[in-house]
Amino acid sequence: MSLKQNLAPTSNQAIFEHMIRGFEAVGMPYCLLAGYDGFPQHIPSDVDFMVATKSNAQLPALIASIAEASGTKLIQHIQHETTASYFILAKLQGSHITYLHPDSSSDYRRNGKRWLLSESVLENRRRHPHGFWIPSAADAFIYYLIKKLDKGHLSALQASELTHRYHEDSASCRERLYKLLPINEASLLEAALNENKIFADQAWKSVEINLTGIKQAMHAKAQTIAWRARWLDWLAEAQRVWLRLRAPTGLRIAFLGPDGSGKSTVISAVTEQLSQSFRQVEYRHLRPGRLPKKSNAEPVTNPHAKPLRSKLGSHLKLLYFWSQYMLGNLTWLYPRYVRSTLVIFDRYFHDLLADPMRYRYGGSLNLARLLGRTLTQPDLVFILDAPAEILQSRKQEVSFAESARQRTAYQSLAAEFNNSHIINTNQPVEQVIHDVLSQVLDFLETRTHRRLHITPINKGLKLCKP
Repeated sequence: MSLKQNLAPTSNQAIFEHMIRGFEAVGMPYCLLAGYDGFPQHIPSDVDFMVATKSNAQLPALIASIAEASGTKLIQHIQHETTASYFILAKLQGSHITYLHPDSSSDYRRNGKRWLLSESVLENRRRHPHGFWIPSAADAFIYYLIKKLDKGHLSALQASELTHRYHEDSASCRERLYKLLPINEASLLEAALNENKIFADQAWKSVEINLTGIKQAMHAKAQTIAWRARWLDWLAEAQRVWLRLRAPTGLRIAFLGPDGSGKSTVISAVTEQLSQSFRQVEYRHLRPGRLPKKSNAEPVTNPHAKPLRSKLGSHLKLLYFWSQYMLGNLTWLYPRYVRSTLVIFDRYFHDLLADPMRYRYGGSLNLARLLGRTLTQPDLVFILDAPAEILQSRKQEVSFAESARQRTAYQSLAAEFNNSHIINTNQPVEQVIHDVLSQVLDFLETRTHRRLHITPINKGLKLCKP
C-alpha cells in the first residue's frame, strides 16, 4: 500500500462522534462523566463514560462495531476494575495514528467502595449543547471530587474545575458534599468553593494541607457494602486478575536487521506513535531486564574488530547469554507485559545467528538455534531489509560482501519466529513506518477480538447524523 501525500490525519473528533452515534443507534443509555466541556472539538485525554450494569456485557462488541463502521480498529481492552473497562481505538493514516480512549464504568467503584450507582446517574443525566449526554451538575461535581480526593492530590487546575462544577448547581452540590463528608471536612471544602478563591489563597491551602484527612474521612463515612456483596466483588476481582495474568495486555516487539537497515530511525518513530496504545513504554538493546551498563562505553564503529572466542569460550558465553534471557523474561519482562507495557527490543537473542562475528561467537550455530527456540518469543519481529548497496551507503562499518551476507542471513532468520515480517527500508521512511504500524495494529486488533470472543455486532451499523 502506498502512502497518499499531504493527507491530513483524521482528528479524534470524528471517532468520538461515531461512538456517540453508535450508542444512540442501539438505544444504549450512557453518560459522559468528566472533561467534556471542550468535546468534541478538543479531546485531550480519556473519554470517561458510564453505562448501565446490564450494558457491560454487550459493550465490547458494540465498541468493535463502532470501530469497524468508523474505519478505526479496536486494539486494546483493559479491564482495570470489575465494573470498568478501558478501550483504545486507533486509526492509521500515513505514518500517524489517531487515537480515542473510551473508559467505561457502570457503578463507579474505587478501592472497594461503591460511590455512584449507574442507574441513578443515568436517570438524572442531561443533554450537553452538542447533543451527547452528561451527568447532572451534582453528579458531575461529586464524581470529580471523589476521584481527586481518592488520588490524594489536588492541583490549581483541578480546584478550578471543582469550583466550576459546584457553581453549576451550588444547592444540590452542597447537599451531596455533606452526604459524602463529615461536617468539619465538608465545611473546609465549602469555604473554598463558595468564596471562589484562587488556589494560592488560604481557603484552598487549608484543603490541600488536610487532603489526607479528608480522604480518610470520606472512606470512613462511605457506606459499608454487605458481606455477601463484598464476597462476590472479591471473586469478580480475583477472576479479573487471573484473566490479566493469562492474557497480558502489553506487547513485545523486536527489530532486527543488518547494519544500515535503519533500525534506530524506525524504532524512534514507531515508539512515538504507539505510546498511546499502552500504559508505558520500555526500550531495551538486545537483552531484557535491568542489566549493568558498561562504564564509559563508546559507540561500536567496527563490530567485527575483535577475534572470535574459542569453541569452549563461545559455548560458555552462549549459555550465559541464554540464561540472561530466561531470567530477564521471567522476572523483568513478564511483569511489564501484564502491566500493559510496550517493550521494544533493538536486536534479540537470535541476532547472534545472523551475525555471530559481532558477538565473537565461534561455536555451534545449531546449538545457538536450539537454545533460541526455548526462549519466549516477541509477539512481533520486524526484520528490516535493504539491498547491500543501500546498506553500504548508510554505514560502512563492514565490507560490501559482509553487508550482502548479512542481508541474506537476516532474511533467513524470519523462519525462526512465529510472527515475523520482513520490511523493505529502501523506500521513504514514512512508508516504512506505515508498514510497521499497520502490522502492529492488525495484530492488536486480532488479539483483542480473539480474547473478547467477539465479532462486531450490528454489522453494517449506520451511524448517520440525526
